[in-house]
Amino acid sequence: MSEISKLDKNLIIKKIDNTTVNISVIDNEMLMAIVGEFDQNLKNLAKLTNTDIYFRGNSITCKGDKEKILTFCEAIKFLINKYFLTNIIEKEDIVLSVKKNLEIHQTNVKSFKQLIKTPKKSVIARSEKQSDYIKALKENDIVMSLGPAGTGKSFLAVSVAVTLLMEKKN
Repeated sequence: MSEISKLDKNLIIKKIDNTTVNISVIDNEMLMAIVGEFDQNLKNLAKLTNTDIYFRGNSITCKGDKEKILTFCEAIKFLINKYFLTNIIEKEDIVLSVKKNLEIHQTNVKSFKQLIKTPKKSVIARSEKQSDYIKALKENDIVMSLGPAGTGKSFLAVSVAVTLLMEKKN
């Protein structure tokens, strides 16, 4: 089953008027991951998109400007696709979902979806540069990288190495 059909099957978006949209998430586990502990993910999404969000049952209602509502809906779609890939939504994914959609609206940036599956956790590229780095690690025997601390150089290299070891590739 492809991701698009999974998305269509688990998400119902109803436009109520120009300033209100209602989103129903069918899968309860996915809904819990999106909403977060004590609704923290939704609160962060509301701050980032500058919208008002109301949550009840499996229904999320968003009120705000037309563009901000569109950004919120795209962020929810991004989070659902992230949940399909990794079965977890982290705090950083909330910021990334909004940031990614704002970048897409401002410039037509190519999509970056590099996924590394390790035995315990799946790792996804958080930027275009990380995606390029993962691609280089998979395609080349030796890769040298420079950059500031905390950008994921060692973490991504070890994750790719573990994945290749598990797949028994040289």
